[in-house]
Amino acid sequence: MKKVQLLKTSIESLKGFRTELHDDMDNSKRKQLDQIIYDLECCQGTQISLNNVLILLGKGLALLPALEKIFDELSK
Repeated sequence: MKKVQLLKTSIESLKGFRTELHDDMDNSKRKQLDQIIYDLECCQGTQISLNNVLILLGKGLALLPALEKIFDELSK
């Protein structure tokens, strides 16, 4: 998958998660997710590395309530 397509898919996926989980996330996490989406959108048309896209995507996914619980359990 090309970087441009990965970036576009990442943005769309995070926006979809945000919409679906709007009521399940607290405001601070929603704001963090909005910032990550914004950062990814700002990268469109620039020379962002694939690694940076994946890092931002990972940060966004880590904010999702279900994944947050899994990460908490794994870190015990």
